[in-house]
Amino acid sequence: MRPFLLASALGLLTLTATAQRASINRKTVFTDVDGRVLSKDEYKAKLRTGQFKVYNPQAEGKSFVSLSLQPADTPDAVRLKALTPLRAFNTAAPSFTATDLQGRTLTLETLRGKVVVLNFWFVNCPYCLEEMPNLKRVVTSYQPQDSVVFLSFALDKPERLKKFLEQRGDFGFAVVPEAKSFAQQFAIAGYPTTIVLNKQGQYIYDQEYTDNTVRLEEAIRRGLQP
Repeated sequence: MRPFLLASALGLLTLTATAQRASINRKTVFTDVDGRVLSKDEYKAKLRTGQFKVYNPQAEGKSFVSLSLQPADTPDAVRLKALTPLRAFNTAAPSFTATDLQGRTLTLETLRGKVVVLNFWFVNCPYCLEEMPNLKRVVTSYQPQDSVVFLSFALDKPERLKKFLEQRGDFGFAVVPEAKSFAQQFAIAGYPTTIVLNKQGQYIYDQEYTDNTVRLEEAIRRGLQP
């Protein structure tokens, strides 16, 4: 079964092994930093501010019993800490050659001199889909200039992706199908994950679930600096 982490969904960096396999249901209780019970939408809205992160996830079997909040890391902390040492900031990303659904071939070498935003996702990942409108807004803000390249790696087959994109509409990223090998190459553990590479092809941003795009946009601006 494809890995799908609540960490991906809610921006949490670490969960217990049990919690990583769990999911939200109608019985899940959401609480604020002071213990006040929240609705699911209120909980997610607070996460989207970037001021909070998931705290103390309690799971039974494959379901979350409760999820709380605690203050999020500061932007400086996020800026300095990758999700895994394999993607340590200011180190070089692995070289790749990928062909997207339009038949275009992209390599990291030919993208030198541009900021590259990479998104890893799959069709049956609801939180991948949930973040797409905000990701498209970011893409749109950099068009028509070509100083930033938006490239996504999807696990699904080309036919399924084309049908999905025809029905839902694209989210601005070029889409590489059947990208499991690229996900392994980049040591992706949770979906969706978004990475930003600077003009030298080095990691400068690494987060799961980017429905709050404030820090993503800040990373892109940093990457564009001379």
